[in-house]
Amino acid sequence: MSSLYIDKEALSTLAMARDGLLYPVTSLMNKKEAYEVDNTGLYKKSIFPFSFVLAPSGKRNKKVLESSKKNDRLELVCENKICGFIIVDEVFTISKDSRIQNIYGTINPEHPGVKDTYKRLGNLAICGKFEINFDQIKDNIKQIKETSKNLNSKNISTIILSGKPFHRVHERLVRNALVKSDLLVIFLRKSYKKEDLNYSVRFKILKYFCDNFLPKDRVLLLPFENTYIFGGVNELLLNAIVVKNYGIQRLIVSQKQPGLGAYWDKKRLVSIVDTIKQIDLNIDVMSEFVYCDNCKTLVSTNSCPHGSHHHVKYHNNSIMELFKLGIIPPAILMRKEISAIVLSIMYPEREDKLKKIFQDLSTSTGVIDEFKSEDFYEGLMNLYQTSSLT
Repeated sequence: MSSLYIDKEALSTLAMARDGLLYPVTSLMNKKEAYEVDNTGLYKKSIFPFSFVLAPSGKRNKKVLESSKKNDRLELVCENKICGFIIVDEVFTISKDSRIQNIYGTINPEHPGVKDTYKRLGNLAICGKFEINFDQIKDNIKQIKETSKNLNSKNISTIILSGKPFHRVHERLVRNALVKSDLLVIFLRKSYKKEDLNYSVRFKILKYFCDNFLPKDRVLLLPFENTYIFGGVNELLLNAIVVKNYGIQRLIVSQKQPGLGAYWDKKRLVSIVDTIKQIDLNIDVMSEFVYCDNCKTLVSTNSCPHGSHHHVKYHNNSIMELFKLGIIPPAILMRKEISAIVLSIMYPEREDKLKKIFQDLSTSTGVIDEFKSEDFYEGLMNLYQTSSLT
């Protein structure tokens, strides 16, 4: 049998459509539908920002698509394993430049998303009935329904996080979201690209926070398939579509959320929040939080009377640079227990040296416990916070 070779991003994106998360899009679009959506931003009279097509790159895939006929069955192969099949309905040519422009708002090759998508996108698209092996989204839907039923939830909210790294502002956003919710779903973005903090590490950190500092019965931590379609200018709109289709009533976003704001449409200033309201979803925009050295705490920029020169901002990249240098961030930026987890995972080769230093510098209860790298970093932060001699 002929085979099409796809990657995990394509597989999980197909699963989102199959399982209803992109509704009204539930299948691959044919040439006519793709053209209409790309030119109107509508599909079946509902908002959808660009066409939903499968156009895998590669000489082998191109050859298979060129020779395919209507009703042919093509196996779908991901990472050398058969992951499903598609029954050919139509194969048609697409413009790579136009598709990338619709997704990212640019075709500048310096844009990381543009560069990656050019590599994985072919010139031929295929549509037709498909079946795939991918159960994560179905599991998410089941967990949300069961938890909501058990809690008799009337008000379900969600916040979508990358957590790279998970810092104090993220904690504040999560806690504020809980106040307004019977059930809070924390979606953790699951990227398919190489990251400084991979998904499993970030999930471990979020789970630690949820288990130890939040009411566990009212919080669900679930993966969010963060594929290439969410990498462009329509990220917030697509997030809203997915959240709505999960059966959630409120999406909570930060004031600094990419894509949030206003844009010009036919000589009229339009807010993206107004656009999203057409999806029948409540959007809560949280103000920016900073640490104020006068207030001595985390504050909203809308409520703090002190100038920005008193504010420490939470820049993810700068905090990650501290970790890359092997430096534990100040406790005002990140909870020390979470920093300890990050450093222990990033520098596993340090453990023997840290054990010796820990024994030399720490106090003792007389009980000998198994040493973990986290113990050293937490103990070091405790020493930093000892103030009688400073």
